[in-house]
Amino acid sequence: MAPIDTVSVHSLAAGKKVILFGVPGACPPTCSMKYVNGFIEKAEELKSNGVDEIICFSGNYPFMIKACPENKHVKFVADGSGEYIQLLGLELDVKDKGLGVRSRGFALLLDNLKVIVVNVGSGGDCSLFQLMKMTTTTMSNLPTDLLEEIISRVPRKYMRGVRLTCKRWNGMFKSQSFTKMHIGKEEAAIRELRQTRMIVMMDYNVYLMGIAVNEIPSIETLGKLTCLDDSEQVKISQVFCCEGLLLCILKDDDTKIVVWNPYLGQTRWIQTRLICRVSGWKKYALGYGNNSENRSCRSPKILRVTDNFNIFSEDIPLLYEIYDFDSDVWTTLDVSPHWFIMSERGLSLKGNTYWGAKERHAYGSIDHIIYKITALFQNCRAYKLELWITTKIDVNNATWSKFFTMDTPYLHEILSLKTFFIDEENKIVVVSNKERDTKGDLTHDSIDIINGEARCLWKLKLGKPADKNCWPLVCPYVPSVVQIKQHKGGKTKEQSDYKRH
Repeated sequence: MAPIDTVSVHSLAAGKKVILFGVPGACPPTCSMKYVNGFIEKAEELKSNGVDEIICFSGNYPFMIKACPENKHVKFVADGSGEYIQLLGLELDVKDKGLGVRSRGFALLLDNLKVIVVNVGSGGDCSLFQLMKMTTTTMSNLPTDLLEEIISRVPRKYMRGVRLTCKRWNGMFKSQSFTKMHIGKEEAAIRELRQTRMIVMMDYNVYLMGIAVNEIPSIETLGKLTCLDDSEQVKISQVFCCEGLLLCILKDDDTKIVVWNPYLGQTRWIQTRLICRVSGWKKYALGYGNNSENRSCRSPKILRVTDNFNIFSEDIPLLYEIYDFDSDVWTTLDVSPHWFIMSERGLSLKGNTYWGAKERHAYGSIDHIIYKITALFQNCRAYKLELWITTKIDVNNATWSKFFTMDTPYLHEILSLKTFFIDEENKIVVVSNKERDTKGDLTHDSIDIINGEARCLWKLKLGKPADKNCWPLVCPYVPSVVQIKQHKGGKTKEQSDYKRH
């Protein structure tokens, strides 16, 4: 018997025209040979028509090799665990017949790793060569449920290529049945890996990253997020998250902003009003109206606050604006709150955003600071850190519960945090940070992982930034099925300074 080598489909099929066919893993070797003989007998004919390789996947690999006559035409690849078959969605559950889970009979014609012909049979069928001869079912003609099942198993890093293949495949991402299936498989895989996924903004670029929560955590860049309709990438200075949607603020360009669903690959560019292009402390929030029970039909809204707060004066006005996706209009809110929003970033929950705030008074007053949703309390002198989360929240009050308390000698460094979030399932806090050398100079971006259960803190380096003034930002990532509605006619409405406010 020939020695067994570990191979990948990529190494076997890249740059070639290849037939991959599957042999039912639970079939006796003599039965399985019905699937093989046709390919062996017609190998020369197939290769004269441009086929470079013929590869057989077998769950009964040792028996197949023993039963198969010596040949130079068909390569055999063992798939005893059925991992590749399950990835394709071509497994056949026959447990009720005492045979467990096995492979369907199938054949794929690949051209440089792209599937161009598919034939799917079932266990015990006649030669797949004959099946391919009788019909050439393309991927585009497969039943929708089977096509969704197959593509839902494609790893995320290949999804961009899947969506660009054809309109039908791209359109599947608008199907709730497909997106729920794909998200469910992805979340199950993440839980099995004990991985925390997050959006990271650094060096004015946005990345999807994963943290493996092991005894010693590690970080992995899963991909750089790019807009499908934007060939020239823009620089992003801030990112605000709301249940899988991202609001991106551009660097050196306050004439427009962009809302982005990275899972669906949808974007919407929004022109800002001239009235807002003034100096002042600008804060953003992304949320949605609660007028729909269907999450995929929720209409996002953007809140923009321009605050010229001066600690020596109480008379500086604020400007509150709401952008409505349905009407494509900015509206100025007629409100004059007596609160100073202390941070530029809020925390999003169920479509609402919450900030730490204090009463607006002139210099010298000391007011109680109100935090909602999550609070990270630090006591530098005692080197103690406490994390509190809300267990109940309404319009005027919040009920708090202590998540954990821990002592840490690194507390003075955590004080420089810009953003953080909690992964309750893995019981960690993820904090964006910048590291300094012994002279106090900024050296590189980092992610701090605080494990309250183990009372440990780890620092994971992200790299040295090209611009030291660009602070890394983090927020949790969850795939979103919310469709981003486009402008009517594909054009943005222009609004002048004061006509609509």
